[in-house]
Amino acid sequence: MDNGLYQAAGAMRASERRLDAIAHNLANVSTRGYKRETTFAHAIQKAGSREPQVAAGLAPDFTQGTLETTGHPLDLALDGPGFFVVEDAGGRSYTRDGSFRVDDRGTLVTQDGQPVAWKGARGSVRPTGRGITVDSNGEVRQGESVLGQLDIVDVADSSRLEPAAGGRWLAPAGVNEAPAKAVVRQGSLESSNVESMDELVALVNVQRSFESAATMLRSIEQSYSRLNQPR
Repeated sequence: MDNGLYQAAGAMRASERRLDAIAHNLANVSTRGYKRETTFAHAIQKAGSREPQVAAGLAPDFTQGTLETTGHPLDLALDGPGFFVVEDAGGRSYTRDGSFRVDDRGTLVTQDGQPVAWKGARGSVRPTGRGITVDSNGEVRQGESVLGQLDIVDVADSSRLEPAAGGRWLAPAGVNEAPAKAVVRQGSLESSNVESMDELVALVNVQRSFESAATMLRSIEQSYSRLNQPR
């Protein structure tokens, strides 16, 4: 009976974690480059304890989102696995949101003003100069002049990336960069990979799972009450 009690409580905690993830996904259904959160749960038994526990965690789903044409030259989308690299206060972070702009110093930045990383020396864009073109490998030209190449990478184990501010991700220690297979599409942006209908169906299923675990918990509680009644 004790095992059932711990399992029911663990199942309820896992359902709560899943509900939080679904709510976060639905809130970001229109966020550019957003990757939906998935959850996983498995039973564990700690050393020295006889009670099994249910551990739940989050992992990003990096399935490709739809590419939407904007026609803006500084809107860049990645078609395939990989990330743009951003140089922010925490070091190097990764993003799939390629809605970039040029600041008054000629630096290519994200919408919140963080510099976009380049391979080698950072390219300088003349805000009032000729048109900008970006090829499929991330090489940037302004008119006939080659400004440099954007730093586009993948990571060895993207499931271990940790969410950061601005819809970006950070790589924890031990997660190394790898060559990207993504192709750059100029004049496009990647939409969120969240399907609202799928999330709503998952929401109903999780609510049912939570209710089933709560029912089991109440049944066990009632059994304890009957056993403890004076005879």
